[in-house]
Amino acid sequence: MFQNSYDGMLIADGNSTILHINPSIERVMGLKYPDSIGKTTRYFLEDGLADASATLKVIESGKEETVIVNARNGKVILSTGVPAYDREGKVHRVYCNVRDITDLNNLRQKYVQTQTLASKYLAELNQLKKSNPQDFVAHSKSMRMVIDMAYRIAQVDSTVLILGESGVGKDLIARMIHKASPRNEAGPFLKINCGAIPENLLESELFGYETGAFTGANKEGKAGYFELAHKGTLFLDEIGDLPVALQVKLLNVLQDQKIIRVGGVKAKEIDVRILAATNKNLDEMVRQGLFREDLYYRLNVVPVTIPPLRERRDDIPFMIHYYVDFFNHKYNLNLKFSQEAIEALSRYAWPGNVRELANLVERLMVMVQDTLITAEHLPPKYRAPVLPDPSYDYSLKNLKEAVAEFEDKFIAQTLARTKSREEAAMQLGISLSSLTRRIRRMKRSKLTRITD
Repeated sequence: MFQNSYDGMLIADGNSTILHINPSIERVMGLKYPDSIGKTTRYFLEDGLADASATLKVIESGKEETVIVNARNGKVILSTGVPAYDREGKVHRVYCNVRDITDLNNLRQKYVQTQTLASKYLAELNQLKKSNPQDFVAHSKSMRMVIDMAYRIAQVDSTVLILGESGVGKDLIARMIHKASPRNEAGPFLKINCGAIPENLLESELFGYETGAFTGANKEGKAGYFELAHKGTLFLDEIGDLPVALQVKLLNVLQDQKIIRVGGVKAKEIDVRILAATNKNLDEMVRQGLFREDLYYRLNVVPVTIPPLRERRDDIPFMIHYYVDFFNHKYNLNLKFSQEAIEALSRYAWPGNVRELANLVERLMVMVQDTLITAEHLPPKYRAPVLPDPSYDYSLKNLKEAVAEFEDKFIAQTLARTKSREEAAMQLGISLSSLTRRIRRMKRSKLTRITD
């Protein structure tokens, strides 16, 4: 067995003098028989044949040792030394097993490299998914920040409140969060519009009902959205329209993670992640007593605000191209938008946001007979630029002063014909905070009088 072992074998005494080697050790380490007999392993170590010796380690420690040896012939070797003791307990013999692991080590390195490369590709793929989520066009910095936040919070179970005007894509962000979360495999994504269901039916839809709970009820009872979304995600759209009476019950569910069906007395535990969305100003509703403050803070754990389309105009050309491709494929068409049409639409304020843009593109592609949709095909309001009053004399002012005065007059006119600052900001194509700052500046400069 010693002579025919595939692994190299070596026997040394307590001074590391080699007593016997088998033929395989010449293949593994380059030690030759009988030239090596009588020489110490320390000699070969000092001669540079190898950079480590299991024999010397065993003699030093007095116990079994395993070392990795880099031999002069370029091989990587796994050497294990086992001691045998004399009657006094001293190391009398060392039996070494020497195995060539060069190929195994190369495979290990290739495996590590492959795993590193796979991790790199996976990270790039995830980043690509974040950069180009399905059905969501995001090239502007503000929207890319929103999507990055959505992917980060998808990994935790915190309640999310998605804010933004009607039509900005709150539903898509909610679906994106669920799809990127661990709950995507464990449970469903369910959506309920709190403003679309009559108040007397909304409670039973959310929490379910027991047998005979009310006239016309299913005789077996019915599970509500909370039960159906167990282990998954429940998206409460238009949460600002939730009746005050149901706000209390929703708060209790969020706190206790238990629901009681309508007409029932037994609580049932649920495991549901809540995403909520609204286009209303919940802060103002709380101040007016229309929305419970405790529920607001329970929902507003992680707020995600989606900017309106007029504040991310960089996305508009890409969205137009996306919807053109989509409707070309859907209706088997081959239409394009001219650059002038795209530029005109990029200047528009879009009070209906992405929904309005998608509807307009579809309408134009269905109605226009030409293969190229130009600015002349656009409805008047989408191509009419906002110009200053030509009858006003700006000649005594420099450009900066004239522009500031025109802006102030235009803002004042818009405020006069709209019902609220929110509506005015929407028509002006600026944020509410930006409009508020301009009004304060106008008051300070006394260029015009604004009545709150």
